[in-house]
Amino acid sequence: MVNPVMKPFSFSFIHDVWQHHALPYYQQLAEREQRLVAWAALLVPLMVLIFGVMLPLNDARMAKEKSLRTLQQQAQQAEQWTQEILKQGVKKPRGSIMTVVDQQARAQKVRPFITSLRPQLGGDKARLWIQMKQAPYTESVKFYQALASQGIQIVQIKWQKTPILGVVNVQAVVQ
Repeated sequence: MVNPVMKPFSFSFIHDVWQHHALPYYQQLAEREQRLVAWAALLVPLMVLIFGVMLPLNDARMAKEKSLRTLQQQAQQAEQWTQEILKQGVKKPRGSIMTVVDQQARAQKVRPFITSLRPQLGGDKARLWIQMKQAPYTESVKFYQALASQGIQIVQIKWQKTPILGVVNVQAVVQ
C-alpha cells in the first residue's frame, strides 16, 4: 500500500519539482545570474568527476606503480644475493646450528623478530625451525644469506607478505 502523503519516486516527481519550485525561482533571477547558474550546472558535475573520481584513481594507480617498482627492486636484490650465495659454495658450520643461527641473527639485527627457534626431530642431520614475524624484508634476506655463508642450508622457506610494505613473516627449516 502506498502512503497517500508520500509520492513514490519517479521522473515525473522531478519534473514537478522543477516546474513548480525551481523554474519560477530561476526565472526571477537576472539574466547574468541565470547564465552563472547555467555555467555552475555544467562545471560542478565536471569538477566532481575530475576531483572526486579521476584524480583519486590516478593517485591510486601511481601508488601501485611505485609499490611495483619497489618490489621489483627487492626481487632483483634477492636474485643478486642468490647468485652471490651460489658462487660462495657450501661450507661446514662452526659450532652447533643453534649457536650459529643465534649469532647470525644478532649480527644481522633480526633477533628481535624471531618468535620461535626449535630443533626438528628426525632425519640424519640436525634441523632447526625458525619463525620470524614482522621482520624487515631486506634484513631477513641478509640473515639467510649469512646463514648460507656459514654452511647452513635452507631446506624449506615460506615467505608471507604483511600489510606493511617491506615487512614479511618468514618460516624456515635449516640444517
